Amino acid sequence: MSIIFAMKHEDLPPGKMKCHELNEDIILFANVGGKVYAVSGTCTHEDSPLCLGALRGHSVMCSLHGSFFDLRTGQADGDPADIPLKTYDIEISDGNIYVHI
Repeated sequence: MSIIFAMKHEDLPPGKMKCHELNEDIILFANVGGKVYAVSGTCTHEDSPLCLGALRGHSVMCSLHGSFFDLRTGQADGDPADIPLKTYDIEISDGNIYVHI
């Protein structure tokens, strides 16, 4: 496992999300009330990019079929998706966000 720089913390304000490709993984980063989460950036139902979806509290909604995923656990919270997203540990240091891959 390695720790990789993802972005400046200031580039992900509360209520926003961004996707980045890091080491061939597409990772969605979301800032919910000042807490940053990182999960797989692709819906487990139809491989749709979750960055095209919407942030709803601690969940991201897939824009293709409306499945919700909990950013804290990766758990699928609504049909048609039933496979959870991979979650990633992050660190915030010196104003930067790092992800464990």
